[in-house]
Amino acid sequence: MTLTTVVGSSGSGKTTFLNSVYQDHKCIYIRQYHSMRPYIPVSKIPNFDATQLPYWDTYVKEETANTILVGGTMAGNFHAGLSGGQRKLLLFELVCQRTASQKDLLITLDEPFAGVTDDFVPFIVDRLNQMSEKHNVVLVTNDHVQTLTSMANNIITVSAVDRSVVQINDLPQPVDRRKAIMALKLGTNYRYEQGGKEKNAGNKNLHFFMDVEVYSNTVFKTTAYYFLALSFLFVGTFWNSD
Repeated sequence: MTLTTVVGSSGSGKTTFLNSVYQDHKCIYIRQYHSMRPYIPVSKIPNFDATQLPYWDTYVKEETANTILVGGTMAGNFHAGLSGGQRKLLLFELVCQRTASQKDLLITLDEPFAGVTDDFVPFIVDRLNQMSEKHNVVLVTNDHVQTLTSMANNIITVSAVDRSVVQINDLPQPVDRRKAIMALKLGTNYRYEQGGKEKNAGNKNLHFFMDVEVYSNTVFKTTAYYFLALSFLFVGTFWNSD
């Protein structure tokens, strides 16, 4: 399997190139601004071992590992939790863990390490090497470019001057963009596995959903209480009526 790094100046069409790969092939696609529910406790994400995150020991030592949230803003509400760079690593590690037992997938990542500081580069390199042993990995990057291009099997350079062609490695002539996309065609269907040690994964996923979206959702509970109160008042209007 291979690791392909897509580079180019801002506005050259790197994300557009990945979008075309996603549209034409079966692949896992983590977008540049991929987001998660900010109020989810990281430790409760199903089929995910948060202890593998390179910064998780800090929360263990602070005894906040069970309560730290994904963090971020949703619907105008800010939820304190992980930083932007930490969330990028969380998504990346989630993909690594969920695909570790499979092979021959096409995994496309759009700027997965934006905001990630240099001290996490060894972790990134190790995980990418593991992933590229089993899968075809294509990533766009504006961060840690020298490290990621030096370890890549192929480097695709896109240009805003002529978007019909791309430069691949040190080939003397540019390559047609469509041909380059077709060269990335290897990719099988991702399977969300619930077997093995996770025999009750279906129940765990349902419990996770209910815990996060229902039991811990104050807006939902407030709405439900309000609805019940109005229902009782409505029923009460028929009290002693003929």
